[in-house]
Amino acid sequence: MTDITLDMQIKPFILLILLMCFISLNIIYRKTNENIGNKREVTAFKGMLVSFMVYCLVDIRLLIGDVFYTSLPRPVLFFIMSTGFASMSFACFFWFMHVYATLPASSKVFKIKSFSFWNIAINIPLLIVLIILYTPLRSIVYIVDGPIPLFGFGMPFILLMDYVYLISATVISIHNRRLAKTKPEKRKYSSQILFILFFTVSGWLIAFLLNLPAIELCVMPVVLKLFVELQDSQIYTDALTKLYNRRRMTEFITEEIATCNEDNPLTVIMVDLDYFKSINDILGHDEGDKALIVFSKAMQKILFSKNAVAARWGGDEFVVAGKEKDLQLHFREWLQAELDNNKSLNYMPIFSTGFFICTTQNMSCEQAVASADSALYADKAERHKTEKDFIDKLIQLKNRP
Repeated sequence: MTDITLDMQIKPFILLILLMCFISLNIIYRKTNENIGNKREVTAFKGMLVSFMVYCLVDIRLLIGDVFYTSLPRPVLFFIMSTGFASMSFACFFWFMHVYATLPASSKVFKIKSFSFWNIAINIPLLIVLIILYTPLRSIVYIVDGPIPLFGFGMPFILLMDYVYLISATVISIHNRRLAKTKPEKRKYSSQILFILFFTVSGWLIAFLLNLPAIELCVMPVVLKLFVELQDSQIYTDALTKLYNRRRMTEFITEEIATCNEDNPLTVIMVDLDYFKSINDILGHDEGDKALIVFSKAMQKILFSKNAVAARWGGDEFVVAGKEKDLQLHFREWLQAELDNNKSLNYMPIFSTGFFICTTQNMSCEQAVASADSALYADKAERHKTEKDFIDKLIQLKNRP
């Protein structure tokens, strides 16, 4: 019987890892769409997946062995090796863009606009890496004079550029986690913080496992966890308004009731967008959806820095809950002021509110919401005194040439 060498045993194992990683990344790529995040967030995540898939293809070189460095034409060899390094830099860049896309607009220091300084600045580290890798400057990173490549002082610099993105993304994730108001959000941002550990550990592994697919071994668990966290976040999000949905708000109120008392009360507010059926009937359902989105964004904006959250409860009804001091006193004032600044609608949305202050733990979420809902009807009766004026305004908009 012919003895099978260790090399012959390892190569099928390497091929299996590369195939499983590439196929898994491809499946996740196909399942990643705008139903699990905003457009920038999804695009960046898919860019990161493509970068890892390219790295898997480059690592086919591990099946060839030392012959890879001696048999290929120099330009082809340099292109493949540089692409391997570049794919990891792209992965770090897209990871930063993915995390940056989760940063609430009101907390961004720079607004992303065409040809802005920020748009240029965030690309500089990646551009530097590409210039080094795809020009004769690559010799400061690696030299191939035999069956084993030699790495130069440029390698730590490439890693430094990658860590500019990784550290920046980690800082944003820590910031987002600090602002997170629910446990699912905290878990999502905690997973993002772990990404830098994956990159660091995989770098250490490569140093010891130069001829094995170390990156691929680290990629899959982290990417799968991130993908699951993305999907989980959408389970708790209303598809149209991007507010929390009824399920997440129910969990949030239940959690907050468990710690409320006279000194730390929970405010529950039922909010209703008045005359919503009239908006749909007169101006159309697209305009009705637009009104819901504008109304939701206004609530998100005023509650961003407050200890409170908003959810779409169903149809044109919303629930706001939190332990923000005097929330019941200022909520209508804050929301009305934000709607006054609205430029997306040609009319002023009218809304009703009902408040309930929970100071005991001996209450369910359903009871708290029902109490706020009862208070809502008294306010709604007052708001509906102007029904004719509002409907006349909608009719004028419909008949306007």
